[in-house]
Amino acid sequence: MADAAETVLVLQHQDDAGPGNLADWLRANSIPWQLVDVQAGELPQPTRHRALMVLGSREAAYDATVPWGQPERSFVQAEIELGTPVFGICYGAQLLAQILDGKVQPAAEAERGWTKIPAVADEPQLAQVVQGCWFEWHGDEIVLPPKATLLAGNLHVQAFSHGRHLGVQFHPEITAEQIRAWMTADQRRRQLADAGGVPEELVRITESRYQDAEQAAWRLYEEFLKVADG
Repeated sequence: MADAAETVLVLQHQDDAGPGNLADWLRANSIPWQLVDVQAGELPQPTRHRALMVLGSREAAYDATVPWGQPERSFVQAEIELGTPVFGICYGAQLLAQILDGKVQPAAEAERGWTKIPAVADEPQLAQVVQGCWFEWHGDEIVLPPKATLLAGNLHVQAFSHGRHLGVQFHPEITAEQIRAWMTADQRRRQLADAGGVPEELVRITESRYQDAEQAAWRLYEEFLKVADG
């Protein structure tokens, strides 16, 4: 087994929101990694990792009633204090923002589906790889932490950096298969309809955009690790 300092630790919160193409990229690049199911209460002892990747969740980062919420928050905080760079995705970005003294709050409008996101910072390693067309699925929004750099945004904070940490509100990791599966779930279909989307149209658009989106995601993971490795 690889040493923790060489390992990317991935925190997952629900069965239908796994690491997707992030897992494919880690395997393709022979990067040691470990998947932890936070809901199952499997958090290890904090230790310095090469990176910590925190995935999405249907829960709200500000909901104090989520039973695994505070243990995960304490774990991520401890990892940061030990020097682990964090990449937060959607819920993971919101959790990272809170830990860094930012805020998370309900958004006036949810974002569901493929969304064009412009870069807003001239930051050479990350700003250019966070702009593009990304898949969104969130009803909350981030208030930027102090000393964080806004990398991309529209009406919402879409990507920010803070030292070697990165948070993105969109879902680079999601696969076409995951989106198709989401669109068979009644709750997901209702959420999309409430945001003005049509499930069958979303699946059609996904088929045409996913190959480019996956390539963009792989570039994003690569640039994050370059920054994380210092």
